Amino acid sequence: MQRLATELTIYPDCYLQIRRAKMTIFTDIAETATVSELKQTLGYILHLDPNIIRLISKGQILDADTKRLNECGITTKEARPQNPFQLEFTLKLDDGTYENVEIIPYAIQNSSSNDE
Repeated sequence: MQRLATELTIYPDCYLQIRRAKMTIFTDIAETATVSELKQTLGYILHLDPNIIRLISKGQILDADTKRLNECGITTKEARPQNPFQLEFTLKLDDGTYENVEIIPYAIQNSSSNDE
């Protein structure tokens, strides 16, 4: 009889929600992938040079391209399909600086009351 593994790897990849302004990209990638590999994936999706992409996680810039995602706190335990890990990204401007992080909410709630 075959033994069942005590810890199943149900979610082998990290599920990510990567946002910029009104854009949201959902993708998955191994937690052992590097920041550079994630930038390459994002660049491929957006048809952009990965070198102009800056990733931000919880307010921290992921600037070490050789660092693995799990070293940045992005693991399969925090990045599940039903609750993807959120990252932001910005692009490098012509003058060498990066644009400011701007995330536009999905829906703007109307603060006025219609109960009149």
